[in-house]
Amino acid sequence: MATKKVTQLATATSAADLDLVMIVDVADTAMSPEGTNKQITKANLLSGVGAGGGTSVVTGGARVQISTTYDNGSNCIGWGGSLGFNYYIWSANVGTNPLPTSGDLGIPGTSRIGSVALTAVTNCMFIAPSDGIATTSIIQEFDGNAEVSSQVIRYMIWKADASLVTALETGTGGAGLPATLVASAKLTVPSASQVMKPMTITSTNGVAVSAGDILFGTTVYDGTLTSNRYFPTNISIYTI
Repeated sequence: MATKKVTQLATATSAADLDLVMIVDVADTAMSPEGTNKQITKANLLSGVGAGGGTSVVTGGARVQISTTYDNGSNCIGWGGSLGFNYYIWSANVGTNPLPTSGDLGIPGTSRIGSVALTAVTNCMFIAPSDGIATTSIIQEFDGNAEVSSQVIRYMIWKADASLVTALETGTGGAGLPATLVASAKLTVPSASQVMKPMTITSTNGVAVSAGDILFGTTVYDGTLTSNRYFPTNISIYTI
């Protein structure tokens, strides 16, 4: 075997965890200044790969617009614009918030939004590329008006239920299409000078989703407004 080139060896199409791979340890110069040949098992070579990194579903940002019609925790404003996900204002009402109590994060895997506005949510939807725990991270700026200070903002990630998926796959549309909560988080706006005090939050209550699941995110504003207010928001939805 020592007299053969690597290109002359038999080809394997898979490797068991205890199979050996040759590497060059560049920190060990005992063999040569370029490094020393060593063996490592497949399991050890791949240990930690992907750990903690997760798989991205979508990242983006825009100004979330909350109107006087959709304040007081009444509605879920979708993460996507009327002219596409990347449109600079996100203001579409995806549906009535099923968790009207201020600050209520619901129960991921159980809480459901009963009727999703299909035409409003389409630009907010993305397909999970891999299995994992649904997670969202937010970087949030705030409107400068004083009535925004000390108010609660909630963030919810939803998974399209079977009937909603069918409507999308068949192009049949329809009403009463549900989705299930898979992760949520909240923050409280600073009590003063909030326009100078951006915040970040990451959900910690996510449940498992599968590759191919259709996910979308929404914002719920729990305060009372006297006029439209705008919240520059950067979002990430991913699995871990």
